[in-house]
Amino acid sequence: MLRIDFFDSGYWELLANKHLPSHDLPDWHESCQAENMAIWMHRLDLDDYETITNTTNEEFIQLNKDWPLRAFIGLLLEHKDGQRGKGSGVS
Repeated sequence: MLRIDFFDSGYWELLANKHLPSHDLPDWHESCQAENMAIWMHRLDLDDYETITNTTNEEFIQLNKDWPLRAFIGLLLEHKDGQRGKGSGVS
């Protein structure tokens, strides 16, 4: 059974509205699969996320077996939001 009690879930909703306005987040009961994870990484222009974290999608799944895809996307959204303005002089 997948975990659905994430403290940051409300914050992830706000970030999704900001960074993914034309996409609905998956249901909390959808599990992580490497292919689905890659799709969401691409949507957020984070194709290098595996390099940044030094963890493959498969390794993430093994380390976080009870995490739904929606929570993984939440981590992506936090990373994306933290990139804003870096290196561009814009905040």
